[in-house]
Amino acid sequence: MRQLLTMLLLVVTLVVMAACAAQSPQSEMGVAMPAEAPAAGPEMARDMAESGGAVESGGMVAPQQAAPDPRKIIYTGNIGIMVEDPAVAMQQIQDLATGAGGYTSQAQLYQYSGDLMRGMVVIRVPAENYDSILERIRNLGSRVLNENSSASDVTAEYTDLEAQLRNLEAAERELQALLTEVRQRPNAKPSDILEVFNALSQKRGEIEQVKGRLQYLQNQVGFSTISVDLVPDQVTAPVIEEGWQPLVTVKNAFRSLVGILQGLVELLINLVIVVLPVLLLVALPIVLLIVFVRWLMRRRKGSQPAPAADTRQE
Repeated sequence: MRQLLTMLLLVVTLVVMAACAAQSPQSEMGVAMPAEAPAAGPEMARDMAESGGAVESGGMVAPQQAAPDPRKIIYTGNIGIMVEDPAVAMQQIQDLATGAGGYTSQAQLYQYSGDLMRGMVVIRVPAENYDSILERIRNLGSRVLNENSSASDVTAEYTDLEAQLRNLEAAERELQALLTEVRQRPNAKPSDILEVFNALSQKRGEIEQVKGRLQYLQNQVGFSTISVDLVPDQVTAPVIEEGWQPLVTVKNAFRSLVGILQGLVELLINLVIVVLPVLLLVALPIVLLIVFVRWLMRRRKGSQPAPAADTRQE
């Protein structure tokens, strides 16, 4: 029994040594050989496509590009900046809009304080350039007085309009086919043809309204609106404005004096010609009445008897 156990132990030792000798080439290198990766089949390609990846030739997986944002957002901005010269700043803003592929919607210069001018300009720029254009407008002024931006999401309305347009166009095609069928009938009545034609015209009008609204939303989404208020910096205003003419001021003063004198003369003429006759007409009866009353009083006093003289002797 002991010899049998010794033989079994010797056999196991030899087997273990043989196995170690077979694995020694790989263990000496210290690197395990990777197993061959299976080729990407159609099922794997479909799974990768659903999970956001794409399968290229050779079984390599490449990341799929992100789909564009389907949202429809209208961006609107209002900003007020203080500038040295509103006219120059307005031209610079218009050049910014033109350079970005946009346009100027409104521009206005008006008198602000004294000879200082104030400006207002409204530009439309591509939506992708909204932030950059707004930043460049900020840099044109010495100070930002106010600023606000708003984003209006019209995705739901846009989607509803597209669905309405598809339904209306399908109905239009059906009406066109019906109109053709009614016209081809041998016993077609003009009233039947006219009824289908009116329905087709009404449907065409609804289609044009939906298309117009869609076009408006596309324009609002594609081009953002920026309104800029240009306030002059009074610190940089010159003490004496260019083009000041003292002689003109003196001339204007004399013109004002002459105007005042003319007004006084005209007032005097109106008093003599208009007011004085009216006063005479009003005062004459009063004066006559006073004279008449006094005459009556004098007459009454004259008609009274004189007191008798005292004849008694002392």
